Amino acid sequence: MPTLHQRILEINAEKSMQYTTDESARNRYWASHPTFFACIKCMDGRVNFPVMTKTPVGIVKPFRAIGGKFEAWWPSFLGRVRHWVEKAESMGCRSFIFVTYHYSASDAHLGCAGWKYDTKAARAHAEKLQQELSYIFGEQMTAIVAGVETDHDLLTLHGPHADLSGEMLAGKSEAEVYQTIASIFPDMNQQTNHDLAPFLLGNAGRVEELTRQPRDLKQKGHNERIIAVGQGFDWLVEENLALIINDADPNLADSIRVAGSLIEKNLKDAPPGDDATIFTSIPYRNPGLDYRQAVVRSQGLRLFAERVLQESFPDLMKSGRLHSLAAVMWEANKKIEII
Repeated sequence: MPTLHQRILEINAEKSMQYTTDESARNRYWASHPTFFACIKCMDGRVNFPVMTKTPVGIVKPFRAIGGKFEAWWPSFLGRVRHWVEKAESMGCRSFIFVTYHYSASDAHLGCAGWKYDTKAARAHAEKLQQELSYIFGEQMTAIVAGVETDHDLLTLHGPHADLSGEMLAGKSEAEVYQTIASIFPDMNQQTNHDLAPFLLGNAGRVEELTRQPRDLKQKGHNERIIAVGQGFDWLVEENLALIINDADPNLADSIRVAGSLIEKNLKDAPPGDDATIFTSIPYRNPGLDYRQAVVRSQGLRLFAERVLQESFPDLMKSGRLHSLAAVMWEANKKIEII
């Protein structure tokens, strides 16, 4: 088995064990912070919410596509968001979604390849999606546009009249944090305000870390080795390792092609044995039918991704440096099974 395959299994084994161990901690967290959180973001492996906000894995539901280019009218995407919002509502909770775009402060070409490094276009799309989600879900969901500066993992929320970043809250008391959030987002529900604060404070700590010890040029750029297609990758929290593509994207082939171009570039100067992997995953909640459909979907996604990459990057596929595996994930503990 290729080294990267083994690494995926090792990361999953560690994180699935941690996920199970941390279940009671997550439940305690949700008891104090009941708002449901999700994030719409790029497939880029540098945009890693648990790391950049210092929050536990499993707290934020991720929705990933190339450039974060989701559209509210996509049936599969909208259905998944609606299911998540209705689950929150059934438990008497509100929901909050970060609609993100990303960029680099040091070099425009270290920004979002999915938008051809056009940060204005990326932000404009995020603002349009935020408006549509707010219209659809009304007061049940708070949707806010957020910029992610990947050199320092800086998270900036865009309010109606001003911006708010985690960095701005460094050193403030709890009361000052709530007051600052309320001043930028005066219409935000008090409970949501309270539950948003840990993300911003965690981000302040992360930015401080990267200010003290800045990333080098290689760390600032793409260095991924996995094209992850499907769902259930929230345990895969190692930075800059995987390009993650949600299968709700009707333009799935385009996203896979962009990921393939990045992997081909990343491997160009890499030493022999430093390979890459197509990794597909579908979660299941129950044995039987739910498990069997997850198996077929994951296998189908793997074959689809291989076919797209064979057509667009024949030399990469011929090189023997791009491997593939399909898996299903048991939702209860995030443990994967290779099929």
